[in-house]
Amino acid sequence: MLAGPGVLVGPDARTADALAGLRALATAHDLGVANTWGAKGAFNWDSPHHLGTCGLQARDFELLGWSEADAILAVGVDDAESPRERFALAPVVDIDVHDLASLAAAAPPSKNVGGPARVPLVNDLYPRLAAIAAPGYVDEKVPLHPARAVADLGAVLPPAGLVAADPGVAGLWVARTFPTPALAPGEPRRVVVPAVREPGAAARLAIEAARAGRPAIAVTTEPLDDATASACAAAGEEGLDLVIVGWGSRGRLQDADEHRLRIADALGAPGVTTLEVPVALEDTNLLVEAAGDVVAWGGLG
Repeated sequence: MLAGPGVLVGPDARTADALAGLRALATAHDLGVANTWGAKGAFNWDSPHHLGTCGLQARDFELLGWSEADAILAVGVDDAESPRERFALAPVVDIDVHDLASLAAAAPPSKNVGGPARVPLVNDLYPRLAAIAAPGYVDEKVPLHPARAVADLGAVLPPAGLVAADPGVAGLWVARTFPTPALAPGEPRRVVVPAVREPGAAARLAIEAARAGRPAIAVTTEPLDDATASACAAAGEEGLDLVIVGWGSRGRLQDADEHRLRIADALGAPGVTTLEVPVALEDTNLLVEAAGDVVAWGGLG
């Protein structure tokens, strides 16, 4: 299955039903589910049904093994994230989010009707990305490994908080490596990376969350664009509390552990706090080597 943001975004009641239905369908029929980055949190990262986050790079669906699938069930997919021609490596069956629960209950699970056990497709995407992310999460170097920078955000973000990242290098790493526990039905998303590139998008999303009383972090790259700077100035005048993190070559850290402490302190500070964080953006080449060129947002150029 391919799950898009339609399973998480919408009226609270519909979203809760869609998420519960998706999980019930995957359980009933022993299905693997890959999510686009707009549906992060549909499954816990270590769920047996979770195939990983996809749609960001050119080889994602090839490495998922989907050309060998009998069919791909698509639900809630946003064409701006993953156009059909990119993921349709086998016949596609579209499922409406409202039908997930009824489909889960419509037929007995295939494993209980006497047929052979389903042979899972070979998924080369998840292990390739894990080979980069897992050591990156604990890397002690400065400038920071991008996966370490993302993991620190996830570690200090309060349960009701939001991390929003601008499309581009920051958005790629956040979408790829932000550790997402499974969302409870109706729980707001913890991480958002827009499907379309627009200056200042992460800051505006963080400001919206801050207005709702949620701890909020916006991640972008240095130097801050004019739209981000203007949004931050307006948020300061409004008396909002949020954190703007700019990745780049500027900023100083004594060691990698200081990054987590600075983010935690900034979350507890009043007003708009802007942090410059040294991040080894050149490590993005590791992702490109693993899964091909970045295709989200028209690429990184």
